[in-house]
Formats: sequence, structure tokens, C-alpha cells
Amino acid sequence: MNLHLAAPKPLKVQTYEILKEAIIRGILTDNEMMTEKRAAEQFQVSRTPFREAIQILESEGWVYTIPYKGTYISPITARDMEEVFELRVMLETSIVEKILLNVSEDSLKRLEQLISIMKTNPAEQDDYEFMAIDHDFHKVIYELTNNKRIIGVFEQTSDTIRRIGVRVLHRKNRREEVISEHMEIVKGLRDGTAGKALLEHLMKTKSSFSDL
Repeated sequence: MNLHLAAPKPLKVQTYEILKEAIIRGILTDNEMMTEKRAAEQFQVSRTPFREAIQILESEGWVYTIPYKGTYISPITARDMEEVFELRVMLETSIVEKILLNVSEDSLKRLEQLISIMKTNPAEQDDYEFMAIDHDFHKVIYELTNNKRIIGVFEQTSDTIRRIGVRVLHRKNRREEVISEHMEIVKGLRDGTAGKALLEHLMKTKSSFSDL
């Protein structure tokens, strides 16, 4: 998927989405300066939408501004990692324990289908595509709660989770590990050990990021 303006959304919304996706994918890196000139050259966005998008991104913590110097990409900090994974451990381990009581075979097959299309070779499936499938796998788990507020929490944090995940995939053998860990989660939803499997998956992901 190319990052460029398209569709009928307001220009500031398109620009916001393009710049945020560039941060998530690592096209724009931690503490890198983001200028109007670069945005125009690389993403074909104009001055006013750029400035409006930057205001939104700054309010959400994706960028920060130093007066008289410029706007920079906010890095993922150790505290960010702790907060994100604390939230995920609390929510997701509770979620799988909840859905164990009524998870259907069709739902398990949906999860298995997502695992089956994850590729270990980056030449066949780039990091962004792999993480999009990973995102969908966890989204299905949240949706099985049938609780719109819990699903809303996932939607609010999923972009940060994807940003973390794309970085972790650069670690050797991490793709294979993710696929194996996902398989263990599905197995656990069948035999009652999903909470343990999901906790191990989250802790391994966090550890992989810390090792970078």
C-alpha cells in the first residue's frame, strides 16, 4: 500500500493518516525532524493540511515540537512499553478466560485461518503485511467478548501495538515465534490453557522489543 493522498476524505484527515502510518511503519523514525518540505516531497501533501495534521498528531503524542527548531517524531519509550504491555496483559488474559466458556469452533477456525496466511519469509510478505494479520488475529479475540467498550480499547491502542510489532519483527526468527505462539493460543482456547499461552506471547513480544 502506497502512502499518498487519495479518496474523498478531508485533506487534513488524509494527511494525518498518511503521516501516522509512516511513523507506524518506521518510514519516519524516532526523533526525526518532520518538515513541510519533506512531507510535500515524500507524501505529496500541502502546507495547510500538513499543519492541521501535525496538530492532531501532537495532541495524540505521535510527534512533539521544540519551539524555534521544529517538529519531531516521538520515540517509543520504556514507559510506553510498560504501560502498553501492562494494559494488554490485564485485558487480554482476562478476555481469553472469559471467552473460553463459549468460544465456537467457527471462531477458532477464523483464528487458524489468519495464522495460516502468515509468512515467515519477508520476501513473500513484508513486515507491515505480517503485522496487519497479527492485528486481525488479536482483534478477533477482542471481538469475541461482544463488548463494544473492550473492543474500543483495542482500537485505541492498536496503532501503537502495530508500531511496536513492526520493530520486533526485525529480530531473527521472531516471525516463526509469533506463528508458533498464536498456534498455542488457539490450542489453549480448546484445552483451557489460553491465558498462559497469551501471557507468554505478550511477554516474549515485550522482551523482543527490549532486546533491540
